[in-house]
Amino acid sequence: MVFGKNLLENAYLLAGMVDHIEIVLFFTPTLHNFPSVGEVKALKKLGADEDVSFSVHLPAFLEIASPNRKKREKSVQMVIDLINFMDELNPLNHILHIPVTPPTLTAVPGRYHTIEHQDKFIDWTRWAMESLETIQNRIDQNNEILVENINYTPIFLERFWKSGLCGFCLDMGHLMLGRESVSGVTEQYMSVIREIHLHGVQGHEEHLSLAVLPESRVSRWIKLLVDATYGGVINLEVFSEQCLDASIGMLNKLFQIQLNSKGQEDVHGQNAFFTST
Repeated sequence: MVFGKNLLENAYLLAGMVDHIEIVLFFTPTLHNFPSVGEVKALKKLGADEDVSFSVHLPAFLEIASPNRKKREKSVQMVIDLINFMDELNPLNHILHIPVTPPTLTAVPGRYHTIEHQDKFIDWTRWAMESLETIQNRIDQNNEILVENINYTPIFLERFWKSGLCGFCLDMGHLMLGRESVSGVTEQYMSVIREIHLHGVQGHEEHLSLAVLPESRVSRWIKLLVDATYGGVINLEVFSEQCLDASIGMLNKLFQIQLNSKGQEDVHGQNAFFTST
């Protein structure tokens, strides 16, 4: 949420600033922000009127690879129900976390899993595969599921997209929290990345303005994307107007520098800058 607490009002305001909006859904036993049928129709109309596309970030608490069978089944059913419910919006992507530890709203520093922790992922991988297969069998095949790296290296997600069960959403901020090479991982997986979540990280705090990062560092990432002619979503996953403005300003500048160096057209209208709702 960048503007206030109302999902629709937020989307209407963002539509004048960006050309793609991520709808972040959350759910707790006492509170959720799932839209109504009318709100989905209104979002669809907004998208058509303003030429805005959408991604849907499924609730972070879902555990489709939980050791607890009932928790897995409940999570799988909610994924299916939400994807089918949001189908009318025709989102580009549905973003899914697959926690290996109890889910949190952030990638917890100090609990980042690397290849050295692969033993923790043996059963997790099997349960996740089974759940993803169930989900794919019960949703329209036009719906695109992207699994996102959270507090572990993306290598643990490879088997899922290689099996054709999903695509890949790269969260660069989570890589920074895990002290991984953002450039190295981006280059490694460039061919399979469909959406990028980009935000500033300072210490243990994430989802900040890109302005908290050295501009030269962000510039290296943008050069990688331009050189690879990346055509997916860049989602500025920030939650205030100030962070959004500063981040868009930096990206406009850096993309323009890269495109000018290649003699390409003006960045405005050629590259999409995105945020979350």
